[in-house]
Amino acid sequence: MEGVIDAVTRDLLTRQPGFDWAVTEFVRVVDARLPSRVFYKHCPELSATRVATPSGVPVCLQLLGSDPAALAANACQALRLGATQLDLNFGCPAKTVNRHDGGASLLRDPDRVHAVVNAVHAAVGDEIPVTAKIRLGFADRRLALECALAAESGGASQLVVHGRTREEGYRPPAHWEWIGRIRRRLAVPVVCNGDIWTLEDYWKARTLSGCQDVMLGRGALADPWLATRIRHWQATGERLADTGWQSRAAILAEFAALQRITLRDRVVTSLVKQWLGQMRSRHAESARRFQALKRLTDLDALLVGLRAPDHEHAALDCQHEPA
Repeated sequence: MEGVIDAVTRDLLTRQPGFDWAVTEFVRVVDARLPSRVFYKHCPELSATRVATPSGVPVCLQLLGSDPAALAANACQALRLGATQLDLNFGCPAKTVNRHDGGASLLRDPDRVHAVVNAVHAAVGDEIPVTAKIRLGFADRRLALECALAAESGGASQLVVHGRTREEGYRPPAHWEWIGRIRRRLAVPVVCNGDIWTLEDYWKARTLSGCQDVMLGRGALADPWLATRIRHWQATGERLADTGWQSRAAILAEFAALQRITLRDRVVTSLVKQWLGQMRSRHAESARRFQALKRLTDLDALLVGLRAPDHEHAALDCQHEPA
């Protein structure tokens, strides 16, 4: 979730009950120990008394890289700055990351996965837990179980598994049943991830994987109340009403207001449209708003368009039709 789940987004998504913990965007480690400011940029929560969102949800710092020694040095740096949990990213499918020997590229060699996890675990000892996230492989699934076992034997206390290979990217479906194969072979907890957009998806993912927990990524952006919806159903057996447009518009407006404190308006405009773009695939009104507003470059005009009642939105939509 690089460039998407920053501290502001984590704050907004965790204000309602639902999430047990959150993970930062990855800190990219190459061959040297990074300065403190890099860690604070990715995880401002390190500056707080407790490494958590303002609502109290714990935040885990994520590292990405391939050099065991460099990752170990940065794990020590993170520990010194107050990190309470470290996660290692072996799941990023981005071509740029993979070309530079990071993320899912390591899944081609389980020994390298083991070496990285083992080095970080040895560096921090038992002071804080080390977890990892993987996919079902790079080009295919042949090494999926080996990579999972390698992470576990290296010292990972928990494993998040995204139910696709790197080559599959984000193309549906996610293979939740394959996550179940891994879960049955590991002694540490396995968390199911991938294509969980709705309450029904959550139930199917848990049923097919057998996992106790799931991780939400794009689904939490598409419906910011998905975690709350799941938690409410677990507690009561009742379904909450679908998240309406006004609630979606309100969280986007607050997101803009918080980002505007430190970022330029043109950057905030892009970020708001990016989040709205995540909402559109699963929500008709979000899709209509996105089409009507996607060409706007002025933040205030964008916010007016988000808050506009349906009849005003219809008029705005017509203004964008070609002559």
